[in-house]
Amino acid sequence: MARTSNARQDAIEAAVRLFRSQGYSATGLSQLLEESGAPKGSFYFHFPGGKEQLALEALTVFGEDIRSRIARRAASVDGDTPAFIRAMFEATAKELEASNYTAGCVASNLGGEMSSGNRPIADAVTAVIQSWVEAIADGVASRFETREAAVAYAATVMASLSGMRTMARAQRSTAMFGSIADVLVNGLPAQKSVA
Repeated sequence: MARTSNARQDAIEAAVRLFRSQGYSATGLSQLLEESGAPKGSFYFHFPGGKEQLALEALTVFGEDIRSRIARRAASVDGDTPAFIRAMFEATAKELEASNYTAGCVASNLGGEMSSGNRPIADAVTAVIQSWVEAIADGVASRFETREAAVAYAATVMASLSGMRTMARAQRSTAMFGSIADVLVNGLPAQKSVA
């Protein structure tokens, strides 16, 4: 995400960074204000719903960024579905390593912390994750007879990526990413023949 001088955008970008690395509960309003450089009055002008509104907006921005990355990655491999799957795992592993294993997922963190008692957050997390699953399904669709089958496979890929991110952060290792990508690639149906 590009830095701007816009106080609203700066607050959203700070929230994405902090919610990714430390989650919602561990991120206080004073830390958000300090990281974004926004005065308190400006914060409430832009986010009258407070920290929860900021979390929803950060989730939306983060969600769209990841969805567009998935779509670009799918487009970059020109229909090579195994390369697409492997590229997603490689990119996630590289991002984790580059962040010194702090790059969590805003959707996972918010979903894990808040979704059981907060319907707006739960609904937003569900929508974001579904948009990722749909983008992955678009990238693997050529291998599946039905959209339903592509979406089911894409959900498995998404769950695997999420689980691997959690494991990698805990273990401080991305060693298993390639192996899990291989398992998913081996589970692909054969390339459909072109009549």
